[in-house]
Amino acid sequence: MAKDFLSSLGYIGFATRLKRLSDAMMHDGKRLYNELDFDIEPNWYVVFELLKTKGPMTVTEIAEHIQMAHPSVIAITNKMMGNGYLVSEKDPVDSRKRVLDLSDRAERMLPKYEEFWDAAVKGVEIAMEGLNALDQLDQWERIFKEKGFRERTKEQLKNRKL
Repeated sequence: MAKDFLSSLGYIGFATRLKRLSDAMMHDGKRLYNELDFDIEPNWYVVFELLKTKGPMTVTEIAEHIQMAHPSVIAITNKMMGNGYLVSEKDPVDSRKRVLDLSDRAERMLPKYEEFWDAAVKGVEIAMEGLNALDQLDQWERIFKEKGFRERTKEQLKNRKL
């Protein structure tokens, strides 16, 4: 087998390696959902959980809670609505906004999906045992939230006077 090129790049390949791992997990999740005849996608889990826990929300509120870009949340929630998992109503305070909530179908399906998600979490926990992976991820997120890639790179360029 060929040597992993991305690994050989060191930190320049870091973000791409994270994306590769994420894509592999999402792809496996999609395949498993298909095998189980679930008509959902892996990245919907967080919206199901958020609305189940916090109740109805606008797209903007969902985006803020999960810290994802607004267009990404719109794409996810539109697909979920198309599959009958979300209902949308006008915000009683601001009619320009729509408030999303879990549909009756979502409520019916949640126990089945939660059983799957619990097994998925346990499988990942076992795979990551002893690695402190979540602590590391928390640190990476904090570090790059304090000062992002762009700012760090500009500092280095300034130091080199390019």
